[in-house]
Amino acid sequence: MKLAVQEAAYGFTDVYKLTAAQITALATGNQVKVATLPAGGVVTQAAVFEVVTSAGTSTDLVLDVGTTAGDPDEFIDALDLDGLTKAAFCTGDGFTAGGDAGTLNGVVNNTASALDIVAEVNFTGTVTAGEWLIALTILDPAALSR
Repeated sequence: MKLAVQEAAYGFTDVYKLTAAQITALATGNQVKVATLPAGGVVTQAAVFEVVTSAGTSTDLVLDVGTTAGDPDEFIDALDLDGLTKAAFCTGDGFTAGGDAGTLNGVVNNTASALDIVAEVNFTGTVTAGEWLIALTILDPAALSR
C-alpha cells in the first residue's frame, strides 16, 4: 500500500502487512506482490517489523523481499521470521557488501519498466499466528517532473 504524504513523513513510502493466514494460503516458496519499483526508481531502505509473534510448528520461517522472481532477496534476504525479536533493516543483497547496488540486482531499477517487488516465504510445518509489516522507502523519479 502506498502511504499518503502525511503518513510517509516518517521515512517509509510503502507498507505491506503479512499475516500467518496469508503465509498459509500462499504456501511455501510462493510469492506475493508487496509494492512496485518504478522505472528509474530507487529503494533506499527496507525493513520488517514484527507486530504479532509467530506461532505454529514451523521453526524455519524465512522471508525474502526483492524484484528477482527466482530469488527475490535484494532488499531482505533470508530473514528468520520465527526468530525475529522486533525488527530487521536492509539485510538484502542490494544493501550488503556482496550486492551490486548499481544494477537490477541492487536497489536501483535502471530500466524503462516498473518492477514488482515481491515477498517470498519458505517454511515447513504450520504457521498459526504472526503478523509482520514490510516497509520500504521508494524514490520515484517521475515525482521530480511534477
